[in-house]
Amino acid sequence: MWLAATAFALVFVLALVLGAGVAYETLEERRDRRRFPAPGRLIDIGGRRIHLHCEGDAPGPTVVIEQGMASPSIVWRSVQARIARFARVCTYDRAGFLWSDPPSAPPAIDDRVADLHAALSRGAVPPPYLLVGHSLGGLIVRRFAAAYPHTVAGVVLVDSPDERVIFRDSTTASLRQGVRLQRVVRGLARVGLLRLLGRRVPMLMLPDDPIGYALCVTPKHAAAVVDDMLSLLNAPADLRHPQARGAWADRPLLLLTHGIPFPPIAAAMDEGWVDSQHRLLALSSDSELTVASHSGHLIHLDEPAVVIEAVRRVYGAVCAGVRLKEAR
Repeated sequence: MWLAATAFALVFVLALVLGAGVAYETLEERRDRRRFPAPGRLIDIGGRRIHLHCEGDAPGPTVVIEQGMASPSIVWRSVQARIARFARVCTYDRAGFLWSDPPSAPPAIDDRVADLHAALSRGAVPPPYLLVGHSLGGLIVRRFAAAYPHTVAGVVLVDSPDERVIFRDSTTASLRQGVRLQRVVRGLARVGLLRLLGRRVPMLMLPDDPIGYALCVTPKHAAAVVDDMLSLLNAPADLRHPQARGAWADRPLLLLTHGIPFPPIAAAMDEGWVDSQHRLLALSSDSELTVASHSGHLIHLDEPAVVIEAVRRVYGAVCAGVRLKEAR
C-alpha cells in the first residue's frame, strides 16, 4: 500500500513538472515570436508560408543562398549584408526552420527544391539566379539547377560534397544516429529543458545570439533538423548518383573547400572529399576550386571574406559574360 502511494505521488509530481515545463516552453515561444519578428516576408506557397529575406537592389542576377543541414538562415546575415553592397541577395528558411511553417510530412530533397522555387516565384524574385549552397545546400542547389536550368546563371558551392560522399554507408549511419539524437533533443525542448540548458548544448548553431538561441531551442527547430536528415536517408535511388560530366555546359561554377580537416568525431567525412570536389568541378567547363586554408566546414563563419569574394567573381563573370578566369 505504501509503495503504491509513493509511486502514485512520484507520478503525480512528475506530471506536474512536465506540465509546468510544457507551459513554460509555450509561453516563452509566444514571447519570442513577439520579440523577434521575421526580418523578411512570409511567402504563401500554397497553404504554407516560407520566410524569404532579400537585400540589395543591383540589376544583375539575384544571389540565392541555401544553407547547410540544420542551419538557420540567420547564420548568413553578415555575409548577406556584405553581398548586398554589390548584388541583390536572398536568404530563406527551409520548411520548419525559424519563421517558415513546418511541412505537412517529412520533405524529400526535391520537395525542398520545389519550396525554394515557389518562394522565389511567388515572392516576385525573377531569374536569373546565382545559387550559393553550403554543405547539404549544395545538393539542393544542384537539384534546383537540374530542375530549372534556364533560371540559373551561376553557382557557388561552399564545402559541399557530391552524392558519392553524401550517400555512402558511413554518412548514412551518422545520419541515423543524428535522427535518434535530435528526437531526444526535441523531447527536451517540448518541456523547456533545452531552453534552460541550451547554452551548454554544442549542437546549437548560435548559442550566443539572442535570436538564434531563442528560435533554435524549440521543438520546431529540432523537428526541422530531423526532416533535413530524413530527406537524405529517404532519398530515391536516382538522386544518389552524381550528375554527368559537363551537365552544366559552361555555366560558371566556383567551389570552396575546407583547409582544416573535420574534427575527429566527423573525420570520416574527409575520406574521398577531394575526389568529390573534382567530380563536381567536371559539371562545367568553366569551373574553379579554391581552398579556404584557414577554415573548417563552416567557411562562411570562419572566412566570410572568401565566400563573398567567390560570389563576387561569379557575379562579375555572369554580368560581363566572361569566363571565371577573366573575372578576377
